[in-house]
Amino acid sequence: MRAQAASVAERISLAEDALAEAGAEVVRLDVGRVICQPAFPHVYDANLVRRPLLREGTLDDTLERLAEPLREVGARHLQLTLDGADVPETLAPQLRRRGFVRDRLLAMVLDGPLAREGSRHVRCKSVPHEGSWDLFGYAMDRMNREEAWYAPSVSREIVGSLRHKSELGALSLFVAERDGRVVGTVGLAMDRKVASIVSVGTLPDARRRGVGATMVVEMVRRARERGAELVYLIARADDSPKDMYRKLGFSVEFGFDVWLRLPR
Repeated sequence: MRAQAASVAERISLAEDALAEAGAEVVRLDVGRVICQPAFPHVYDANLVRRPLLREGTLDDTLERLAEPLREVGARHLQLTLDGADVPETLAPQLRRRGFVRDRLLAMVLDGPLAREGSRHVRCKSVPHEGSWDLFGYAMDRMNREEAWYAPSVSREIVGSLRHKSELGALSLFVAERDGRVVGTVGLAMDRKVASIVSVGTLPDARRRGVGATMVVEMVRRARERGAELVYLIARADDSPKDMYRKLGFSVEFGFDVWLRLPR
């Protein structure tokens, strides 16, 4: 399908495919596309299944087929990302009984000008030209410590996966500075004139000072300078950042589920 003929939702899913597959091994099955990064086996978003075909009568067999390529690279989790997938709602209780938990995500699109300006006190520096990988890794690790899964080795793998995609040209990464110190991270990916803003995060002691909003504003500016026709980001439905994005002018295009079975 040509990009100009695709719907907004289809264009977003194609852009998500491109970013997920950058630097990864892709196993294409008739029941889904398995993305594997052997160098980073513990990173959920680097080793996942996109748009699986799940049906009640074949669920266990399908889950086993999807998990096998991930196990081969050392990943012990199973993440199913369902944007664009046709999955019956009746499968939700069955997935829960099999140890999966659901996270509802929102694809949010900026349709028109930004509603707010960024802070002049926050500056985004590109990595590694203006800011170092050490600074980026430090900021990511500080934010990752708030997660229940945190371990230093996993945090390093997350940074490694992002760095690999950046070095391949699939993703531009930035650190944000305020008053001479690093206060956040953000990334920008481009595919078929579709720009996605990713890895938006503010260090705990720098929140509520306009850092996150300024990073998003700056990424929108850079995306449009590069010719983006569509700018979007993914937010969690139950987290507060989505409210900040709405205030900037983003609106929800569609929602979708991610089902995760933790390592066992």
